[in-house]
Amino acid sequence: MDLEKLIQEFGKAFAKVLFDKKDKSSDKINIEQMSSTDILKIIFNKSFHEGNYNKAEDLIFDELEKNNSPEVYEIGIEFYNSLLEKSDEQLKQSNFPRKEIYQGLKDIHRYKKREAQPRTFNNLTI
Repeated sequence: MDLEKLIQEFGKAFAKVLFDKKDKSSDKINIEQMSSTDILKIIFNKSFHEGNYNKAEDLIFDELEKNNSPEVYEIGIEFYNSLLEKSDEQLKQSNFPRKEIYQGLKDIHRYKKREAQPRTFNNLTI
């Protein structure tokens, strides 16, 4: 199965759950109209629910590099907070040590600070 088809299928399922719509109406989701954040949410949720926390973490930081938005930042914070609620055994099964959660929280806060800093463009501060 190719990535585009996978994303379309997850988009349909996501819309069905989110909007409580029947299958035929969810066919109207157009992948070309989805933002990178929308796609992130779909793939991230799949990875998270499969217990693939390393992949989910990578998705968040890849998106933050491209789109350091408050929405992506919040997804990251929620991710780490939900992992803090997991037992050490659950984390061990997913090869995601607790210390990685704390490190991830530190790393993600750096993106928030970077977002808040003024940006310089052609010697003008924006």
